[in-house]
Amino acid sequence: MATQLDILALEPFYGGVRRVMLESVIRCSRHRWTLLKLPPRRIERRLTAAAHWFAEQLSRHWVGRVDLLFTSEAMNLADLFRLVPRLSKLPSVVYFHSNQLPRVDDTKETPHDLVNLNTATACNEIWFNSLFHLKTFLARASAMVQRHPELLTRNPMRDLTGKAHVVYPPIDLGPLHELQEGRTVRRDPRLIFAETRDADVELLNAALGEMRRRKEPFKLVTIGPVEKILPDLNRSTISEYDEVGQLRAILAAGVLVSTRIDATFDHHAVRALAAGCFPVVPSGGVYDELLPDVLREMSFHDGTEENFTTRLQDAWYQDEGAEESRQHDAREALKRFDAYAACKAIDERIEQLVARSSTTSSRS
Repeated sequence: MATQLDILALEPFYGGVRRVMLESVIRCSRHRWTLLKLPPRRIERRLTAAAHWFAEQLSRHWVGRVDLLFTSEAMNLADLFRLVPRLSKLPSVVYFHSNQLPRVDDTKETPHDLVNLNTATACNEIWFNSLFHLKTFLARASAMVQRHPELLTRNPMRDLTGKAHVVYPPIDLGPLHELQEGRTVRRDPRLIFAETRDADVELLNAALGEMRRRKEPFKLVTIGPVEKILPDLNRSTISEYDEVGQLRAILAAGVLVSTRIDATFDHHAVRALAAGCFPVVPSGGVYDELLPDVLREMSFHDGTEENFTTRLQDAWYQDEGAEESRQHDAREALKRFDAYAACKAIDERIEQLVARSSTTSSRS
């Protein structure tokens, strides 16, 4: 097998953690990556049309060597294979940053319900950004199969379970450390950093409104949509595309808050923990995998206004003597997301897939 492989990466929704991950992988991997991408707009449109757009681009412009196909769940991979049959002969990985399968107890049907299931069935391996996400996907996929009797005759669950793996995304903390280097960080303990995309904004509004009633001063900096946020909060907003601005805000903030219930991942939380912010985050979702034991009891809220407000207020009146120890434990817990270590694991897994595919092809 070649020491350096050629990987074709197709990303229909190039933004947020998808962009952060791919930038880190391409920079740190020992293999050659070619990236084709579309902007992060309307996930349902990407599920419907992205395969056709990429197929057209590849038919017109692609003449290079490919050892492995890498894409995300925003792609309808089964459609892409029908449109570009030669890609179906390559080993393929689909990275699930989120998933569009309906919830287990959801009874209404949409035109995109089966796309992620078909994509997962079509590829060689499916990678998930957290153990919580892997379990969530398998539970939703199983419920989907049960709701569609035609799928039971060729139940895909055993196959899906066998090729599902947790592969933590590499998060490059280098730019964060560069901003810290040689500077005294002036952290404002009353500055709150929050992401609003996919968040329970009503819960955030209710908690901050209660803080105002208690005469607790604070400032808020947000990333993501702001239409539903209370207009009279002491707030500033940073663009989702302003990477440096986000890092500066994280370094200045005292508290990271999240109301993203059942989040599959949170790269802002990884960066904020690395920077020393105190987290106030949901007790469900990915956060149990991100936080060290010493922080969980103090940081987790249960999604109710009263509990969230209490945790936020506790963050401002915590014992400062234990801060250095907590930050050390947080940094240790984040080592699995180190860009070079995580990319090395990705490289090795890709090499195993390509070698296994080559062995299978030579036998046939």
